[in-house]
Amino acid sequence: MLIILNLYKMRKTILFFSTIALLGCMQSCENNDAVAFKSKDELRQNKIELQAARSLKRPGKIYVKDDVILINEQGKGIHIVHNADPSAPKNVGFVKIPGNIDVAVKGDVIFADNYMDLVTLNTKTGQVSRVKGAFKEFERERREFAKLAAQGESFGMRGTQFQAVNHSGPSSSAGPGTGGSMARFAVVDNTLYVLDGNKLKVYDVTDPESPMIQNTVQMDFTVETVFPHKGKLFIGGTEGMYIYDGADPMNPKFISQFEHAIACDPVVVEGDFAYVTLRSGGPCNRSINQLDIVDISDIKAPKLVSNTQMSNPRGLSVQDDILYLCDGNQGLKVFGLEDKKKVSKQLKYADHSIRSAYDVIPLPNMPILLVVGRDGIYQYDAIDPENLVRISEINIEA
Repeated sequence: MLIILNLYKMRKTILFFSTIALLGCMQSCENNDAVAFKSKDELRQNKIELQAARSLKRPGKIYVKDDVILINEQGKGIHIVHNADPSAPKNVGFVKIPGNIDVAVKGDVIFADNYMDLVTLNTKTGQVSRVKGAFKEFERERREFAKLAAQGESFGMRGTQFQAVNHSGPSSSAGPGTGGSMARFAVVDNTLYVLDGNKLKVYDVTDPESPMIQNTVQMDFTVETVFPHKGKLFIGGTEGMYIYDGADPMNPKFISQFEHAIACDPVVVEGDFAYVTLRSGGPCNRSINQLDIVDISDIKAPKLVSNTQMSNPRGLSVQDDILYLCDGNQGLKVFGLEDKKKVSKQLKYADHSIRSAYDVIPLPNMPILLVVGRDGIYQYDAIDPENLVRISEINIEA
């Protein structure tokens, strides 16, 4: 991501980059009430541009690519953080994308939502393209976003981490990176999967600057997260986990489902087991707070093997028999999974100082955990999972 790294090296002249004319514009709509009265054409006239770094206020989705962390500022755009040294991350720029909630990356191209449209930004050239009307559920999303923002709810950071796919190393920029919780976007090779209400939309991104819609899979349920794993798509919805075969990437086929009580349900997968957190509050508004472990060894018949009560579980990650789990105001918790089918009764580690912990992402190719909470974004040395060491933090402005 050349322009991002150059931005870091040239931060004294960072305002130069904001002169890149990406789109014609009118005055930006910063207020959700104002947005509600704008036409689609008026919303598209809001400017998309690279600007100087600004403080984080309401972070949402997070995406890690090589030495860069991309952090969504809910409804505003994407912060650029240079993270070559995780002990000293540098906030180096901001991509203004009004109405933005989601982000993903392939090579040097960022995929993002711009209200009802899907836009791409080439980080080398600054070129922007858009797919108009990509999100048909825009009206529902906008109302939900406005409501949650008014309630102080972190919209879009409600769940899990999805792993990198075909990531070839820290010096490579060819593949995707690692996404944050409740991701509606997932890039697998030359395919971009996008969730929109009760639909899974499939784009060919062989040319990432020109996404071409190939398929729309209609579902009978509201879907929230997509987790690609070994040729399968594990899709989290309000009523369960749904598994699709991605052998033909442009034509995913339904395999099976695991139903649960209505709740927000991010999911991650390792080996023959899926790990699903169910929580109360937010848009799901149910009183269930637990971790479900689901046996998927028979992919056509997933079955529950255990559940563990939690406080308010959100983001999670599983690596090498270790479960990292964000449990709301109880912070980050680390459990053993020696049995695979259940978590150990004894915590291996806990950091209760993180308020409203809601996401944990392992950095690719290094033993570092990225943890997101209400007051900051924290990085931990995870060489010893039972003795994590906090090495840095990026503060969130109140």
